[in-house]
Amino acid sequence: MKCLFQITDCETYSYPFAPIDSRMYLVISNDKALIIDPCVNTDALQLLKDTNITNVIVLLTHEHYDHISGVNWLRENLNCKVIAIDQCAQNLSDPRRNASAYFDALLFFYSSETKISGESIQPYSCKADETFHDYMCFNWENHKIEIIHSPGHSDGSVCILIDNRFVFTGDSLINGKPTITRLPGGSKKKYSEITLPFLKSLPKDSVIFPGHGEAGYIHEFSIEYL
Repeated sequence: MKCLFQITDCETYSYPFAPIDSRMYLVISNDKALIIDPCVNTDALQLLKDTNITNVIVLLTHEHYDHISGVNWLRENLNCKVIAIDQCAQNLSDPRRNASAYFDALLFFYSSETKISGESIQPYSCKADETFHDYMCFNWENHKIEIIHSPGHSDGSVCILIDNRFVFTGDSLINGKPTITRLPGGSKKKYSEITLPFLKSLPKDSVIFPGHGEAGYIHEFSIEYL
């Protein structure tokens, strides 16, 4: 589905990973696409084919299964390069560290009413093609892309900034829900000391594309954590 908030000169789309509404984002410009936190979605793949996308960069906000579940599927269907911060990349191949091994239990933190059959989630692994430490910046279709380490929810969490205004926060900031820091690899201390000051420093007109739920202006989000 097309996002309400559009990035300048790009088409921006959002697709859910059911049943917990994790979000995959597609940002399309000319024949190129950024895909953030891929999941398996045939409508998204058809859109990419219909728009003759020939160059795909995949960016991961963190290593948890619901935000990486489409990586291998994308590789089977498209030529793509996957970029992840070191801490995330190290955990992608380990089903325990990427939470696919115990995904049913992980769902409890999002909704006690949400369940997936244990047979439907298999231990999952994937890999990154390019990694970096703490910070990465590159130009993409005349847009400045910055990837900034934002630990707390997981050690491999990042926020992705486009033109210092459009911010893909993964699970570091979700509207209406406190950021969870109690999962393996999470840290309330790192969140409060590193990620919280960063989020509070963002421009007041920033648009947040969260890892779950709808996009909105940053003033509509309550920055809480547990």
